[in-house]
Amino acid sequence: MSPAAPDASSPEPKAPPEAPAAPPRRRYPFGVALGGGGMKGWAHVGVLHVLESFGLRPDVMAGSSSGALAAAFYAAGHTLDDLQQLMEEHQTSALFSIRFDGRGLLGNDDFRDYLQHHLGGLHLEELPIPLSIICTDLQSGREVVLNRGPVVEAIMASTAIPGVFAPARLNDRLLIDGGLTNNVPVSALVNRGARYTLGVRLHEGVTALAQPPQRRIPEGEQGTLSAWAERLTRTLRKDPEMPSGLDVLGRALDIVIAQLEGYRLQAYHPDILIVPKVDHVGTLSMSEDPRAIYELGIAAAEAHSEALERLAMLLHGTAGAASTNAEAS
Repeated sequence: MSPAAPDASSPEPKAPPEAPAAPPRRRYPFGVALGGGGMKGWAHVGVLHVLESFGLRPDVMAGSSSGALAAAFYAAGHTLDDLQQLMEEHQTSALFSIRFDGRGLLGNDDFRDYLQHHLGGLHLEELPIPLSIICTDLQSGREVVLNRGPVVEAIMASTAIPGVFAPARLNDRLLIDGGLTNNVPVSALVNRGARYTLGVRLHEGVTALAQPPQRRIPEGEQGTLSAWAERLTRTLRKDPEMPSGLDVLGRALDIVIAQLEGYRLQAYHPDILIVPKVDHVGTLSMSEDPRAIYELGIAAAEAHSEALERLAMLLHGTAGAASTNAEAS
């Protein structure tokens, strides 16, 4: 028996709906990863200064700990002049205080207020330059990459040095310093589609341990955290050649992070790796001159002038502003 002819009045069968096409993965021409290192992080401002002189502004950024702090200010649109002014106007130790609740050695409420004043209300997904901030999950020990959410909360988590600051609670997780899992997060740039990458490493090696001499406390610093710590150390230390507990903790972090960085950079090595000579600056130090650290960042970046010029040629077809200005003069 032949099948019956279809009824002309019946509606045409509908074609199955097409599956929505996956959004194309965005690619970024140039990405910059800034490593953590406490006061060493002022070197990032010097490096960014040199990059701008070559016409190199990152299309995507990633940062851990103090690198996350510098990257956040820059990605939010703060100029290098702004960052230099902040560097010269604010004493790092004034942003922290001794705490006695057992959650950490230092309180960072003033640091949070400082961030809220300059970055409050901003979310990572809204920044002019896309930014990934690296943290470590305290419970699982795994790297956490934050691409969305409040910028201030992400920085507080990424800079929560274990034992020094209380962990940050974010999205039902306890988060601590990103330097423990990925301190120079080149991988975050690659995962977001960066074509060319540049990393700034602040922990290349660990210099010989030397006990710093006792310093005279200037009159204007009598009430600061560093002055309080200096007086307490002088009072309690029986062996003047024995480093303080805070010095030992900072030293241990430097050693661990320097080792981990080496392994991570073998897997994700940037096209250009800049290493300022700041190993003499302790991760937990708060008394060094930020301007001197900034100058070390400039010197380290300028040592890569030829590579930066080639990168500028690849990205823009020009030799960069620095070379152009030199030829004009």
